[in-house]
Amino acid sequence: MKKYFILFMLFPFSFGTLYAQLAVAATPPSDPFEGDWTIDLRPEPSAEGYYQPFQVTEVDGNIFTGTFYGSPIENGFLNRNWDRLYFAFTTSDASNDYYHSGYLENGSLQGISYCPNRSFTAPWTGVKK
Repeated sequence: MKKYFILFMLFPFSFGTLYAQLAVAATPPSDPFEGDWTIDLRPEPSAEGYYQPFQVTEVDGNIFTGTFYGSPIENGFLNRNWDRLYFAFTTSDASNDYYHSGYLENGSLQGISYCPNRSFTAPWTGVKK
């Protein structure tokens, strides 16, 4: 009888704990900007897509962190004071700094990247995975 009582007492706790863990795992990010994005960096509208990952790992107020094109995001800032969510950040490789900015509207990203040392600028679009 004692064994059944112990099992009975543990049974609700086990499923309650499991349910709580599953609920946390299934909860989408609280910020629509947070998450994994696929960015299309095609060089011109008629070119085939050239896709790179953009991952926003954390949003804290107007600051965000993550990676873009395999590089850590630095100085990631958000502006929520307009009708769209605007963002800007920098990345770098072995020899250049890259400046990126854009906005989130209707679930997709519109952005532009700029590298003065390479005399390079390119618009891009992104969709959430």
